[in-house]
Amino acid sequence: MKNRTTWWLLVACLFSPAAPGAETQAKLYFKLAAGRAETRHVALASRGGVQSLRVAKGNIPPGTRSIEVHHPIATARAGEEGFYVFCNGMYGTFQERPSGSYRNPHQVMDAFGVRTPRGAMTVIVTGLRYEACQMVDLRDGVYRVYPRFELNGEAPYDDLAIEFHLLDGERATYSDMARTYRRFQLGRKVVRPLKERVRDNRELAYAAGAMMVRVRMGWKPVPSPAPEQNAENEPPMKVAVSFERFGRIVDEFKKQGIDRAEFCLVGWNIGGHDGRYPQIFPVDARLGGEAKLREAISKAQAAGYQVVCHTNYSDAYRASQIGGLWDEGYLLRAKGGSIVKGGQWGGGTMYQACPKCMYERFSKGDFAKIRDLGFRGLHYIDVYSTVNPRACYAPGHPLTKEGFAEWTRRIAADAQKAFGGFASEGGFDYVVSNLDYGLYVSFHVPGAKTPALIDRHVPFWHLVYNGIVLNNPYTSTTNYTVKDPTARLKLVEFGGRPMFYFYSKFRDAGTNWMGDRDLTCATDEELAESVCMVKRGYEEFEKLKHLQLEFMESHGPLADDVFKTTFSDGTSIITNYRDAPYKHGGRTVPSMGYVVVKD
Repeated sequence: MKNRTTWWLLVACLFSPAAPGAETQAKLYFKLAAGRAETRHVALASRGGVQSLRVAKGNIPPGTRSIEVHHPIATARAGEEGFYVFCNGMYGTFQERPSGSYRNPHQVMDAFGVRTPRGAMTVIVTGLRYEACQMVDLRDGVYRVYPRFELNGEAPYDDLAIEFHLLDGERATYSDMARTYRRFQLGRKVVRPLKERVRDNRELAYAAGAMMVRVRMGWKPVPSPAPEQNAENEPPMKVAVSFERFGRIVDEFKKQGIDRAEFCLVGWNIGGHDGRYPQIFPVDARLGGEAKLREAISKAQAAGYQVVCHTNYSDAYRASQIGGLWDEGYLLRAKGGSIVKGGQWGGGTMYQACPKCMYERFSKGDFAKIRDLGFRGLHYIDVYSTVNPRACYAPGHPLTKEGFAEWTRRIAADAQKAFGGFASEGGFDYVVSNLDYGLYVSFHVPGAKTPALIDRHVPFWHLVYNGIVLNNPYTSTTNYTVKDPTARLKLVEFGGRPMFYFYSKFRDAGTNWMGDRDLTCATDEELAESVCMVKRGYEEFEKLKHLQLEFMESHGPLADDVFKTTFSDGTSIITNYRDAPYKHGGRTVPSMGYVVVKD
């Protein structure tokens, strides 16, 4: 009874309005070692509509497991008006439902938003941001939305810092919250608009008006039958698209009237995709060897296409010992010194690599050789922008998560200098200052069941970064023209740059995270049919590609299953997911279709 009374007293305090002129206080809940806990009330500094909190790292108790930061605005009774939106696009309302909690597992940005009857705000974590996660829980009829800093007993390397940007509580939308974060990022010059950057970067300018077309050329079985590979047990590589065959893809693109595309060659390197990283060279002879690769690149460029390639400095495989490059000294180490492993891929067991070592030992030299082959454009490096930074505890090259982020940005910056741009797998903030294209921003599948306490998925990231970072919104919008109409509508609604993939499916077991429908080219008939599907996307994108350079200014529902997306040049797109047409402003939006309106 005592605990329940304490809880309701706390709830009463959270909902009690502050006295006029009173300072706003945040409540900090510290989970300490040995199951102990501590609560602090901390006054927020306030200036120009922004409240801020800073806890010096020296004032965080040793051994702290986690810290929750609760702002009085961000608490609501079930049934009250309002909403919360997380950086990964998960959006929820304070409806009455069973108790539960949601932890955002994809901390793609350092911001989230919340609106309750007590106000609205964009919450931006500025210190210990890689330890922060975004939370909502519902208990005893009360919602709490807050950041939680998960230290797990580690000594903090930075102060805990948060800014609460206050908005008009009655009118604030998630679009307003996203624009607040966009202004924050632009204002501190972390990012620059694409309109500015394309003026003196022809590779980026080309990419902004061209689809991404990835071609997986070769790979070994996944999962590997030989987890630890060497010269005796390395499995054979499947050759799906030789360099000569890639030339036929180029021919078919021209034949069908596709004049612009940025091709990315995947698995061109020794051992194919994920074959022997960090070993890349020599170019795999089973695909045709270096001379044929140079010919293929030149042919595509002469036909008017941009050509880049896929590399990886996040993963390492013991198979690299075949080329004399395996060394446990460059691997990421966990606390206690153990090597950090991942899943099973073409090269066998994946080991996580330290970016400092990859920068110092591999990426610079590799970039010079790759550039010499003729590649130009948004050079693709796998993984980095779709995971949170990781700490490294190797004695010779220890890194905090901030250190991991810094060395990753150095690799990305070098790629931009060498090739004209940098692309990676997602859209995480820590590399956004150097990121030109995100292969897919979200792994959520539109139409799939949402997590507990989440109502739907919205383009929160895109409202921040459209017009700043080129992107494809979902894994499921890959090869969208061969999928159901939802994929097409989501790509358009979220302002995406289309991405097509020859042989997106390559795993022998497990989920195909880009979908089960694929593009192939084993025969000329398959090739012609696949390129026909790409042509449909090309023709659609030609009418919408100018929006890649515009900010997404607002997004929201007009009615159930009907949405309006508006861009900074006045263009609006109305998407209709209903089974029947929808009337809007004298226009008819077809069922499972869209219309473009220019204000």
